Amino acid sequence: MLVFHNKRLVIFAVPKTGSTALEDALGPHASLAIQSPPSQRHMNWGAYAAQWQPVLKRIYGIRPEGMAVLREPVARLRSWYRYRAQAQFDGTEWSCAHLDFDRFIAASLAPDPPSCARIGSQDKFVMGDTGQVQIAHLFDYAQMPVMLDWLSARLGREVALAARNRSPGLPAPLDPELEARLRAARAAEFDLYDRVAALGHLHTP
Repeated sequence: MLVFHNKRLVIFAVPKTGSTALEDALGPHASLAIQSPPSQRHMNWGAYAAQWQPVLKRIYGIRPEGMAVLREPVARLRSWYRYRAQAQFDGTEWSCAHLDFDRFIAASLAPDPPSCARIGSQDKFVMGDTGQVQIAHLFDYAQMPVMLDWLSARLGREVALAARNRSPGLPAPLDPELEARLRAARAAEFDLYDRVAALGHLHTP
């Protein structure tokens, strides 16, 4: 999470949406850059509202807008799968190297998913328990130039990203019937992403 108090902006780091590249590019210029532990770096709206929003009000006297990037849900899950299939997770509860992508998705849909397939939803990230989008500016990962143009204008500096944290291109086809189950189970996430993708930039004042 990056805070720019003079620009009244908080950049939320939704996992697997290019957040590392954003942190590399903008971290040195931020008023506050929270990069560890992961629970703080990837803080969702609910945690931010409870923990950091009051702090920023007290320290800086501001209630900044938030921005975040969302990714097509199947592509995001595929990125998680490829990431956790890497050798660095061998022998841990986070490894999914023993699963193909279909089994990974099936595991993620279980009532109590194993650690390797426990993936949060993007709608919960930006809404918390409110049922309404709380992060003011949402951008589509597939339309990154839209976000970069907006961010460059907001921050008053050109923002360019280098490729970071790309997982190996492990084949990950998905059975159509399983995809249908996934879309039903994560309907709110797919619906929100579709709204963002249709516009490139969803602004909720």
